[in-house]
Formats: sequence, structure tokens, C-alpha cells
Amino acid sequence: MQRTMTDQRPLRLLGVYAHPDDETFCAGGTLAKYATAGAEVMVVSMTQGEAGQIRDAHAATRRTLGEVRAAELRRACQELGVQHVRCLNYGDGKLQELDQHCLTGKVTEILRSFRPDVVLTFGDDGMYGHPDHIAVGAATDAACQLAGSHEAFPEQLAAGLTSHTPARLYHSCLSSNRHLLIEHLVR
Repeated sequence: MQRTMTDQRPLRLLGVYAHPDDETFCAGGTLAKYATAGAEVMVVSMTQGEAGQIRDAHAATRRTLGEVRAAELRRACQELGVQHVRCLNYGDGKLQELDQHCLTGKVTEILRSFRPDVVLTFGDDGMYGHPDHIAVGAATDAACQLAGSHEAFPEQLAAGLTSHTPARLYHSCLSSNRHLLIEHLVR
């Protein structure tokens, strides 16, 4: 996506994900490409990923996993050229249990604050059915529609944020044939 020479600011991309590492496997190449081209890029992880697996006991403990993964998110975003990173703490594995209005409100606040042109997130299937991914994708879809409204989340507007509607919303997805690469490699 290109901006014209008359535009006053660089293109802004926002990735909204559930866990640290989602940004890399969902859209890492895209984020890096646009950051290198001069876009202003922000990644938001709604959780710290503290419920994830610990495959190396030297890397983290159950108590420190969230902090370790949040730090990994910051390092990964630095490598991708992402300028703005937020790692929230809504509870890994619990996003589907949250009040959807609350989650949508938070994403709306981020949209109104950062004012992205392009938003990247999960589609309805959460890429592969992960409940946290599905919840974040649904909240982001709703927020992209509501952030431009003068009626939605009036407390944000009263606090000085202004309405904003992103120009584009893209969903990360997997091929309908999930075994395509595996089949190719086997051959």
C-alpha cells in the first residue's frame, strides 16, 4: 500500500495479536517490509503468553514465562523494524472468557490513539481455531468498525481521543490445504 507524495505522515500499520510470537508467524515479513520502506508500525499483543509451553527449563519458569515472552516480543519487533510495541496482560488462554465489549473497547482505544491506515489481525477461525486468536480477531474487526463512530466508547472521546477508521483491515490465514507444504517437502 502506497501513500501519495502529498501525505503528511508515513503509512501506519497496526498488528493486533493474542500472544508474543503471533506477529512474527502471522505477518513478520509484511511488517518488516513496510517498516523498511518507512512505514510507522505498531504491534500489540493482548497477552504476555504466560500459559505457553516451556520447552527449555533454562529459558523460563512458569512464574517468569510472561516476562520472558514479553521481552522476546520486544526483541522480535526490534529485528522486524517495528517502532512501537505494547504487550498487555489480559491473561493467556482467557481472552475468549473476557467481556467482548471490554476487549473491543481496548482495541478501539488503540486504533484511535495510533490512527493506523492498515490493521492486521486474525480472521474468524483464528488461523487454526485458537480461542484467544478468535477473540482478538473478533474484537479487532468490531473495533475497526466502531473506532470511526462518534457514539462508540464516548468516554474515549471525552478523554481527548478522536474517531478514526482505518483504510484497510487484513486477516492472517493459512492455506485451505494446511498440508500443502508438508506434501511438497515429502515429495
